[in-house]
Amino acid sequence: MRRLLLSGLVLVLAALALTGCDETSTVVRPTAPVVLTGAQVPSLVGTAPGRVVAFRHSVVDGAPRWTAIPVQVDQRKVVAFGSQPGSNATAGVTGTVYGNGSGGPTALVYADPDTFVGADADPNLDADDEVVFMAADAGGKVAADQATEPVGVVPGSGVAVQLDDPRASGERGWVYLFASTGSLDPSAGKDYVRYTFALTSGAYKTTFKRADGPNPETSTVVTPTYEAAFTDRWKETSWKVRSAGATGVDVLDGTKNQFGTGTCGRSNATFADGEGAFIANLDGPVRAIRSYVGANSGPLTQRTHLLYRDREDVVTNLRVHAVGEMMDFVDLSTAAKGMTYRSSTATNGVRIDGAADPVSTVLPTWEVVNGPQGQVRYRNTFSSSVSTLAASTKQFYRDATTPAPSEPQCWGDGSFIGAAGAHVQAEIPNTDPRTAGFATLTATRVTEFGSPAADASKLSTQAADWAADLAAPLRPTVTRYQP
Repeated sequence: MRRLLLSGLVLVLAALALTGCDETSTVVRPTAPVVLTGAQVPSLVGTAPGRVVAFRHSVVDGAPRWTAIPVQVDQRKVVAFGSQPGSNATAGVTGTVYGNGSGGPTALVYADPDTFVGADADPNLDADDEVVFMAADAGGKVAADQATEPVGVVPGSGVAVQLDDPRASGERGWVYLFASTGSLDPSAGKDYVRYTFALTSGAYKTTFKRADGPNPETSTVVTPTYEAAFTDRWKETSWKVRSAGATGVDVLDGTKNQFGTGTCGRSNATFADGEGAFIANLDGPVRAIRSYVGANSGPLTQRTHLLYRDREDVVTNLRVHAVGEMMDFVDLSTAAKGMTYRSSTATNGVRIDGAADPVSTVLPTWEVVNGPQGQVRYRNTFSSSVSTLAASTKQFYRDATTPAPSEPQCWGDGSFIGAAGAHVQAEIPNTDPRTAGFATLTATRVTEFGSPAADASKLSTQAADWAADLAAPLRPTVTRYQP
């Protein structure tokens, strides 16, 4: 009997401990966004985007507390790409990406009333729209004896989102979504990212040259962690790390693409100079979205920037005729000299100084540059219907103030400074959906910004852990919350 009583006491104490643990989030993903589709939160489908609100729950001094957190709804729609107009003087018509032509291939893209894609036909949250918030804003689980609803929400509209970390057993948090009665602000009074899209010519629909660029910009993204700047489609030309301890200098020459180390006939410069159109330029409290098409003979090739408080996700969908090879790399500015480059294949690091260093051509699983200027991490991944491309994708690395004559810089400052990225060194078959039997190739680069490392000896371990987190995103479980 004594043994049974002791066993029962242990079970009670364990249950109490477990309940206590659920009072706060134990998820350690400070820079990770959580993106749900409307289909994952069906009870909120039909709610106006401006009335979807989010909360975390906590217990303070024994009393339950609801705290509003920023949430954002980004609407999407299926739309045809259309075709580039024959002249820059051709007026655009809402209904296709290019605002010209009809029919042809379609894609699910972000809706934007300020581009020719236009607003979503359904003004409310629907199944293919996205709801996004930050994992760092999660809280604890509402206990049965504390089940209430925040003031200002529609009774019974709640959705509980449980976030589980697949890499850390028991690490979880909760976010609660509701429909607001109209008195609540989805931003919760916060703005994690500010995106200013600024064409030098004026308004997009009336001044953008869709048939033949260039279309100069002074567009910027500003967050508490970094600043980025864009001078045209395909031209991201500035990164300033704003995290504590960073000098804040501009460490980027450009994020660059070309069809070979000595080939400048096609690069970001020619992409921007050719035909093109914007799909969306959106700014919200949780993220900004910049999405566009047009890369010379690949008018449907698309790049989308998803810009969060601490990181930028760039997704590139190649849609072009067969090409011999392709490069996608980050080229730093001379202000980055003195930083150190490390990767999963160069864990000891090499100094960025404009002088050549031996770096493996094996594609790394993570990369990081660090110095007084700040810390910048990259992770490149590729998905393709052509399985043989993976074996031919190598790492490109150059650090040369004066590049070899056979490897000219296609645009920018004329130097390779800690330039690193992926190089597909084999023919890529047709990926243009306008031709039957097309292949697919999607590249994703995640770039995260932060403070200079307090202990450089830990950089490799920390970057590897970060990359492993990206490879194993949080697992959301959605249930109705009806106290």
